[in-house]
Amino acid sequence: MKMKKKLLSWALAIGAFSLTSCDKQAFVDLNTNPDVLYSVKPEEQFFTASRLAHGSDFEAFYDNYRRIMHWMQITAPQGGAAAVTFTEFGNTNQRYGIFYPGVGSVTTDVGVLASKMSDADKAARQMVVAMAEVLKIYYAFYVSDINGHLSYTDAFQARYGGTFTPKWESQQELFNIWDGRLKALSATLKAGAANQVNLTTFDQYYNGNTGRWAKAANALRMRIAMRLLKRDQAKATAIIRECIGDPALLMASNDESWVYTVHNSFTAGGNWNPEGFRAPAPTVNFMWTTSDPRIRFFYQRNNYSQANIDLAVTARVLDAGSTEPARRYVGAIISPDAAQLPANRQMFLGRRVNASLVMDTLSYIQYRMFQPTFGGGDGQGFFPLVTYADQQLMRAEAAARGITTENAETLYNDGVTASINFYSQRAGQAKVLEYSAATPAEISAYLNHPTVKYNPARAQEQIAIQAYINFFKHPNEAWANWKRTGMPNKNTALANEDIMINGSVYQIARRAVIGNPNPTDLNFANKQKALDEMKKDPGFGSDNLDPRGRIWWDN
Repeated sequence: MKMKKKLLSWALAIGAFSLTSCDKQAFVDLNTNPDVLYSVKPEEQFFTASRLAHGSDFEAFYDNYRRIMHWMQITAPQGGAAAVTFTEFGNTNQRYGIFYPGVGSVTTDVGVLASKMSDADKAARQMVVAMAEVLKIYYAFYVSDINGHLSYTDAFQARYGGTFTPKWESQQELFNIWDGRLKALSATLKAGAANQVNLTTFDQYYNGNTGRWAKAANALRMRIAMRLLKRDQAKATAIIRECIGDPALLMASNDESWVYTVHNSFTAGGNWNPEGFRAPAPTVNFMWTTSDPRIRFFYQRNNYSQANIDLAVTARVLDAGSTEPARRYVGAIISPDAAQLPANRQMFLGRRVNASLVMDTLSYIQYRMFQPTFGGGDGQGFFPLVTYADQQLMRAEAAARGITTENAETLYNDGVTASINFYSQRAGQAKVLEYSAATPAEISAYLNHPTVKYNPARAQEQIAIQAYINFFKHPNEAWANWKRTGMPNKNTALANEDIMINGSVYQIARRAVIGNPNPTDLNFANKQKALDEMKKDPGFGSDNLDPRGRIWWDN
């Protein structure tokens, strides 16, 4: 009997997240017996899963550009923040719908498809099956990070004769499951296997390099353990020590960073367009004061060039004798109360010189870091998952906390250097405006600036600030690190603003809006049970629809 009615919603959902990719985009024929898998190959499904994981322009538009990046003061709206910038949550949490049934189902397919092959073909795909599971864990963790409890172990099995009502596991259980699997997968990928299928065409992360995949799995394991520090420091400590215990599982350079690299057409659609987002005053002020080379990779100089100033003088918009300012990186006020004050409005409005020129004091972000095709560009796009800089800064924090006996200062300097070089390289590949590569002299001067130079008495703050800057292209991690450390804040060297709305400090979101299960849902009982369990945690908040509550790891 055909499964069309039962599986139609799954097919439609997958279709909604799919991206055109010639012959690599084939899916299992959903109108046949789900035990009979179609001719699509495991490596093709792995390729599809990776594109689903990174290809949602709705996630870019709603979750990142208009929510998390503003909440985290990575950007500011063009006209200045209003209360709604921080109080509106509509269309957020796109990641949940991307995982169910998209990334979760397609990564599961990889293993099932391989299991149906001949012994020789199955053996040739041991590594791609392991890679797919690492990606599945990464994305499941990404979803759980703001949603808490999830259906994981029993999920995505209905097509293969499994349950339509999978159990939900607590976030604590999930962390244990993922830690165990990542440990095993790291070992599997490190060992490798002979006569594996060529993945160069299908693996846009590492081109099939299993050794680098082993390091990515280990780094992800370390990231999950860092989250665990708030709830179970003893367990987190044991995991972190284990993660650094095998040098062969540690990334050794930026070349080994886990990054999804794409052609510029991948983000060419309108929803990827970041135009109009301002540079934020707190970060710009810090980076300018400390001479951080990354300032030019993240932000554009304002348009107060001498040529434009001369036009403004001729038009009597500026006074005669006006000259180009020494500083042309200027960030926007973040807090809505301050941004909406009449005295500050002119900063956002600029000065009209002629029909084609408005003198704009404030800087914008470097658009091509998010959309390489912006303004006719033809650079390369990228999505960092866990970079070498991330790993080194995690290790530095662990050492500074006394969790490990590694040299915190060395790791800190290495992490900052790696971050600068990473963004220098990627900005060049994205072809940002006015690009010039970071130089060793600039990096040395930055590391020796009094505010940046490693100081054991301020180590936790310094590491948190550098992690925050480093997560410019990974806003979820900037958000998570802030929730985990409480930094940056108004009292740190990089002084993020309190969000003032109608005279009061507003507490920004810490998790997703978690809706009430639909009673008609086939898995209603399990979903409701999971929600009830989360509500028992005092920090979760009395209202599951209020994202200012906290999930398990953040309590």
